[in-house]
Amino acid sequence: MAKVYLAYDPNFRRNVAVKLVSGNLQDNPTFRERFEREAYLIARIEHPAIVPVYDYGEQDGQLYLVMRHMPGGALTNKLKEGVLSLRYAAQITAQIAPALDAVHSQSIVHRDLKPGNILLDGFGNPAISDFGIAHLTAATTDLTGSAIVGTPTYMSPEQVRGDVDLDGRSDVYALGVILFEMLTGRGPFQANTPLSLAMKHLTDSLPSILSLRPDLSVELDLVLAKAMAKDRALRYASASELVRDLRTVPGVTQDTGVHLPNPVILPARGEIPTEVDAAETSQPAASTATPPGPRPSQSIPPVSGPSASARRSGQSSRRGLVIVALAGLGLVLFLFCSSLGIFGTWLGLGLPGLFSPTPPSASTATQAAIQDIVLFSDDFSNPLSGWPTIQNANGGYGYRDDGYHIFINEQETAFWAKTNREDTDASVYVDAKPVSGGANGYYGLLCRVHDDQNFYYFVIRSNRDYNIGKYKNGEFQPLLSNIWKQSDAIHQGNRINRLRAECVGDTLRFYANNVLLGKVSDSDFSDGFSGLIAAALNAQGFEAVFNNFLITKSGQ
Repeated sequence: MAKVYLAYDPNFRRNVAVKLVSGNLQDNPTFRERFEREAYLIARIEHPAIVPVYDYGEQDGQLYLVMRHMPGGALTNKLKEGVLSLRYAAQITAQIAPALDAVHSQSIVHRDLKPGNILLDGFGNPAISDFGIAHLTAATTDLTGSAIVGTPTYMSPEQVRGDVDLDGRSDVYALGVILFEMLTGRGPFQANTPLSLAMKHLTDSLPSILSLRPDLSVELDLVLAKAMAKDRALRYASASELVRDLRTVPGVTQDTGVHLPNPVILPARGEIPTEVDAAETSQPAASTATPPGPRPSQSIPPVSGPSASARRSGQSSRRGLVIVALAGLGLVLFLFCSSLGIFGTWLGLGLPGLFSPTPPSASTATQAAIQDIVLFSDDFSNPLSGWPTIQNANGGYGYRDDGYHIFINEQETAFWAKTNREDTDASVYVDAKPVSGGANGYYGLLCRVHDDQNFYYFVIRSNRDYNIGKYKNGEFQPLLSNIWKQSDAIHQGNRINRLRAECVGDTLRFYANNVLLGKVSDSDFSDGFSGLIAAALNAQGFEAVFNNFLITKSGQ
């Protein structure tokens, strides 16, 4: 039907996808009408999980659509890497279900929902595309004059029969097939020809997913059976109903989809160390001979996300990002500060010998012999690229002309934000600097973020301190050293530092300005999300600006 090109929009300084009708279809009135209808359909409904159309027109006889660029590619590519975890498959399903309900409420049926028409942004968030053969149920026939439209692997029985009164339950059926495929690597039915495959949707019983994945639950089998019932009257009436039941399946947490958890405020100096997390039961304090563990504390109200009008083109305030604050004082603070750089300056203790600088590193980062593969990049020039734009009394996040800012107003508080794409072996880069001198704060990178309780972090401060650490099960554990290390490679004050966190296998490396700062080995986290972090140490607050965020993997 069309070719799609990657292009650059100089007016908004963003990459876009330009869709051009194939030359032999330019004069075909049926395809012209279909092409125009795709633009109108998407323009009618704005939703974060629908790929938005920015522009539509015709130039020199060439019809075109200008759409959002989805750098994550199609879900098809993700499936080629292997079966997805139950949690991730449920997350994908939960994110696109409301979009299907939105189009169904307007009497629109997609009719060709499949992994190839589910595109991922740079954070791994899915969005539905290609409404070119969508069907208005108020019409009696579709644009081709035939009621049979779709892809055999995902066609509902009523589509195979050629029923003309299709409704949203056909898309619910396809969503069930996609969920089955995400969890098994194949569709529920197999055949040698498209026609034979289509007929199996009519005649064959749905196989139990347990025959392919015995580790999954009977409850999931029941959800799939209802989603792909032959009789649409027995099917889920909406995609959201499917997700409601899916969330009750063992192994699928209630936080499927991207969310913003409650922020955490560190206790005032001199109080007993605490860790605040409204979603977890805190542990009792440990023996005083070792750093005490967290104990229960009052939770903080959640941060409110931006309004829908503030996130144009269907962007959601929840997209792909999480905010959390760091914890610990007293002896726990020793772990926290030795890994985040907060200990000496924050408490003002000036402990002798604790901050003796180490000799500057003479090792420069080795240059890869081959070109790395770029998995994700963001120069933060597009305020709709998916990072949060939130502000409250404690601080917030925002896009500005000079980059992406994380600012903290509350003493002893840290915010972090992550992408929504998971990687195994990857390098994460960013250009970062404090907005002011930076003596009252810390900033850096995260990798292999599993959740609010488990991740690796790589941080620096403006006096050239640095460290590598992990946050495991709610406890900070420095990996490079229990005291701060220093390097002359780190630029002081509010100068830009090019940071790189390399997480490959069990090896973690931290670079600043192409100089290797430190290397450690740890095997606790093998994959996860990547992100940014900044922390304030005193009442003056702290603000850092980030640019040129990049995730790569070796092309070897």
